[in-house]
Amino acid sequence: MNNEKKMISADSLKWIALITMFIDHIGAGIFEKSPMFMSGHGAWDLLLRSIGRIAFPIFCFLLVEGYIHTHSRLKYSLRLLAFALISEIPFDLLFRQKFFTLKYQNVYFTLILGYICMIAMGYLKEKIKGCLSYIPQLIVLALGAVIAQFMNTDYGAWGVALIGVIFLFSKDRKIQCIISACFILVTSFMGLISELEAFAALAFIAIAFYSGQRKNSVNKYVFYSLYPIHLSVYAGIRYILFTVLDVM
Repeated sequence: MNNEKKMISADSLKWIALITMFIDHIGAGIFEKSPMFMSGHGAWDLLLRSIGRIAFPIFCFLLVEGYIHTHSRLKYSLRLLAFALISEIPFDLLFRQKFFTLKYQNVYFTLILGYICMIAMGYLKEKIKGCLSYIPQLIVLALGAVIAQFMNTDYGAWGVALIGVIFLFSKDRKIQCIISACFILVTSFMGLISELEAFAALAFIAIAFYSGQRKNSVNKYVFYSLYPIHLSVYAGIRYILFTVLDVM
């Protein structure tokens, strides 16, 4: 498929990821935390969470694109770390109803670990020529996945592994989309992740139509800030509905 026929820019992918994430967190942060859904999430929640599965693979793809095109990987890493720290309290308030807890870390920590893995894997690929470079690259990726699982980051080891898969096949967009979608489907059907996560494979339909255009009509800091901002808003809504108003 020629780039001229690809109609989705980086900005469009960002908005698809953001909107589906907003939809997902209505289900995960509000519906599933309400008393009426404790015994069963219901059809509406299932719909919201299914749509929301599309967000994470797009964020992972954009992370890989950021690694490839950024002028400073150090600044990129520090930016991810800064927003991970900023987002942790809103994340804990929404998903754990606590001001702060180390039992579950927000998705920025997963992205940071994936990004660090890419830096190490890229270095190894430059230093070790040929197919032999894949062995240490996979070892690095496995180590990053173990750390993510130990830290209990959002999406955990699977999330870091998905970033690695997208990165390893980034030279060919068609292969990248097919392999990444298959990785999601296989791990879902094997029970390594939730069966609901199979819907995440749909994200690669949009990614397949990515044009490569990277003009940023959305300021990068605004883009990053929307994650902690929406978590804070949703946490406030959940508190008002189920604590102040005692909605059942």
